[in-house]
Amino acid sequence: MSEERIEFLYHYTLSPEWQQQVADKLGAVITDQKIMVMPDSIATGSSIFLEVLPGLSVFLLDMTFHVPVAITRIATDQNYYMAYFDLGDEVTTHLLHDTEHRAGYQSKLGMGFMDASIRGIIIPPVEERSYSLRLIIDKDFLKCLFAPNREEEITSGLFDESKNTLFFYSHIDSRSKVLLNSLENLSFTSTSFELKLKSTALRLLAYLVDRATRFQPIINKLSQQDIDQVLKTSQYMLDNLLSDFPGLHQLSAMADMSVSKYKVLFKKILKQTPNRFFLNEKMLLAQTLLLSGNFNNVNDVAYELGYNQPGYFSGLYKKNYGILPGEIMVKS
Repeated sequence: MSEERIEFLYHYTLSPEWQQQVADKLGAVITDQKIMVMPDSIATGSSIFLEVLPGLSVFLLDMTFHVPVAITRIATDQNYYMAYFDLGDEVTTHLLHDTEHRAGYQSKLGMGFMDASIRGIIIPPVEERSYSLRLIIDKDFLKCLFAPNREEEITSGLFDESKNTLFFYSHIDSRSKVLLNSLENLSFTSTSFELKLKSTALRLLAYLVDRATRFQPIINKLSQQDIDQVLKTSQYMLDNLLSDFPGLHQLSAMADMSVSKYKVLFKKILKQTPNRFFLNEKMLLAQTLLLSGNFNNVNDVAYELGYNQPGYFSGLYKKNYGILPGEIMVKS
């Protein structure tokens, strides 16, 4: 008989008092309003919360849960955005309006950005390390950071919540991944850790702003159903990378949208067209297969990915990565 899942609600604040919600529900111990430790029966490891500067806080969780837990961040009208970076050993499931989105090393998308008004549920894996970092960013502070990089009219539109929802999923960029990896083996209680974590938070925020300024601005108000439906189709594509691209008509019908609306909202949330998203993820999978040592030659990898013409696959791979697949292949 499976163990009953523990479920609880919380919401972040830019100051540390939000942690008391977790302590009250799960019996966690909080030290100096910073480090939180769960009862051993629920999880080993700890988390740490720091106020970095006015308008920016950081929360880092490094725990192994021993029982099923559903952690629900309720929608609030508080004045912050949240950026999360998930580097767990196994896949962490994020539920947004009942739509599953998987994050972590073994999935494709590990970074998300969303408004406090969007509800989310996290279901960490059991008996596997969960390692994730959250930036909690004051909305006015972020707007000031964006302002020098956009025309005033565009910036105003992006941050006008009556006209636009700031929300997206993506990969963790390489610069951010290097920063996060450098934290993984450090103890929260070491003398320099707090300084290191604050420095990492500031650099992650700088990378996030730099990255976001290169996104094409799409000003559109998202409903909860819009987010749910678009993420459902992205997950469908991730689950079917060994097949052909499903086509816009099938995907838009799955999302219960017109093709034109679907294309706009998909690009707003995933920052790519559906076709480009599918191809990029397929090439990432190809890279994994080529390095796996499970195949004798490039042709076998091409056939595994559903390409009947290996030369066509090799051309696509080179166009994406600048080298032929045979140059990196590890043969079985």
